[in-house]
Amino acid sequence: MSKEFTTTATFTKGARVVSDYKHDMIFEQPRDGLVQQEFISYENVPAGMKRTTVTRKFTTNGGYDDVEAITILPNTRN
Repeated sequence: MSKEFTTTATFTKGARVVSDYKHDMIFEQPRDGLVQQEFISYENVPAGMKRTTVTRKFTTNGGYDDVEAITILPNTRN
């Protein structure tokens, strides 16, 4: 079951979003013409390189859906 999050913000050019949801700190809120945003991070882990991709797709009704995908790129060193 997903947890509900409350987002509050005042829009100004330098506005920050205050939210319990971590992805709201890196992505914009819905606006006209915005279709999708993507954030990719790479992290060294014992098994190799961890690639985390977070994609935010904006809906036509002013909402959005976030998807997080994690891939481990294994070490190839012998």
